[in-house]
Amino acid sequence: MRENPDRVAVRDRDRSLTYRQLADRATSLAARLRADHPTPGARVGLYLNRTVDLVTAVVATTVAGHAYVPLDPAYPEARLRFTVDDSGIAAVITDQDTTALGTALKTIRLDEEGFADEPPPAPDDLPDDVAAYVIYTSGSTGRPKGVEVRQRNVVALVTALTEMFDHTADDVWTLFHSYCFDFSVWEIWGALITGGTLVVVPAEVAISPEAILSLLTTHRVTVLNVVPSVFRHLAAALRRVPAPPGDVRRVIFGGEAIDLGDIRAWRAATGSGCEFVNGYGVTEATVFATMRTLSAFELDAPGDDHEFARELGTPLRGWDVRVRSEDGTDVPVGATGEIWVGGAGVATGYVNRPELTADRFLGDGGFYRTGDLAIRRPGDVFHYAGRADDQVKLNGYRIELGEIESVLRRLPGIRDIVVVRGVSRIGVAQLVAYYVVDPAQPDPDLAGYARAQLPRYMVPARFVRQSELPLTPSGKTDRRALAEAG
Repeated sequence: MRENPDRVAVRDRDRSLTYRQLADRATSLAARLRADHPTPGARVGLYLNRTVDLVTAVVATTVAGHAYVPLDPAYPEARLRFTVDDSGIAAVITDQDTTALGTALKTIRLDEEGFADEPPPAPDDLPDDVAAYVIYTSGSTGRPKGVEVRQRNVVALVTALTEMFDHTADDVWTLFHSYCFDFSVWEIWGALITGGTLVVVPAEVAISPEAILSLLTTHRVTVLNVVPSVFRHLAAALRRVPAPPGDVRRVIFGGEAIDLGDIRAWRAATGSGCEFVNGYGVTEATVFATMRTLSAFELDAPGDDHEFARELGTPLRGWDVRVRSEDGTDVPVGATGEIWVGGAGVATGYVNRPELTADRFLGDGGFYRTGDLAIRRPGDVFHYAGRADDQVKLNGYRIELGEIESVLRRLPGIRDIVVVRGVSRIGVAQLVAYYVVDPAQPDPDLAGYARAQLPRYMVPARFVRQSELPLTPSGKTDRRALAEAG
């Protein structure tokens, strides 16, 4: 920030802030927060639209030594009220009426109050373990879990990734994801720490592939962080726009398994100058734990069955990734185990969930048990193998749904597919595959292909074609919605 004070730090549809302006506004707001809550560690709700004020509030809360709790106005009211009550927030920074939050809270209205002309000095040094944010993730029981992440975790993340990549002040990033999704942490701080420009993507643009591509072109975006579910739509929409976004030089994936077909479609439309990076991580270990840059040789290799697409990659500096059996020992080569992540990114734990924290966050080595599965290959190469809780038992067989999906994705024409455990009309448990194909393509013989490739007990009983698969607010495929529909 200090090196380029007059460069644009962040812009939205209507406004832009230079680094000097962002620093002044954030410091002023931080002083207001510290005056109201002098002890570091207070939780501050951010109930804001996607504008430059959102970024200002994130920076200000961090500078003040408090933890921000995202309250995205696009989220359901019940989810917002649960988050407010469970997190115990002390105040809300907002740009709108807060009736939907349900509780009478002290508010700071950024759309009504100005910022001090002369910003006061920055707060004193903060404790090493002060929290940076609390982000709520879905729980297997239906009750969201609040993950408390410390500032030092975020510093370690940004330090590791900026050492790994050549991001500069000339880069233009997008704040594409909801700030309730931890991908946004890297988008915000990755851009600001390296002196780049952060473009805040409006909510209505984020749901339109054509509008996103137009934004990438208009703002000459160079760094795009995206979940594969969304990238799939962008790649498909390239044929419908006048010109592809030619300035994007790096795409960083996270949150889901990548689809090589989508990457190849992007490369075919935009050229081969863009680098693609596959990241693996969980909210409980601060966004990313491993990274793997896909080489042009791999991307151009013929065929559809590419094992490298499931490789987790190299742990970030300061992170430790293991694949372990149920007794906590490393699995042998060829075996499948649970991914444990340790090191600099491991969060404090879950808010108000001591038993769950004790079960998942282990004191021995500071590891977090992710619930994700991987296969250990020779040379300590780990291949992602789905979720432990995606394993279902049907007719006496234990079935990995991810394995079925991986096989069925090899069929030409399949754009996306998800297999869930559903129930037939007479109440019998069965496997149901929901899939998406290009509208111009005929319906593929998925049932025949499945019978030719899979054991009988792994062949879905139903195949349901969809125009698109439902997504969660964070952009991931909403498996729960499909399971309830099936």
